[in-house]
Amino acid sequence: MKSVDVASLPAFLERRPLVVDVRSPVLFRQGSLEGALNIPTADIQQKKHQLPKDRPILLVCERGIQSELAGLYLEADGYAEVYNLAGGLNSLTR
Repeated sequence: MKSVDVASLPAFLERRPLVVDVRSPVLFRQGSLEGALNIPTADIQQKKHQLPKDRPILLVCERGIQSELAGLYLEADGYAEVYNLAGGLNSLTR
């Protein structure tokens, strides 16, 4: 899985990836990237989602660990363009 760092995030977002926040709904409601969908990691693991395979997907979480795990599940299911926000949402506030 590829990572996107904070410095390259604006350029990456120009590609219009589907942004998926894999945190709990409670944390998601506290704030995420604009336009992000909330699909917790457990739902991705259990294939309780309908994410497209023909579009880049950017996964985000607090520190980048849960989103990396979710990305591994997606890659195992045949998703080719899965990206993780390196350092997670915390990296945006540093």
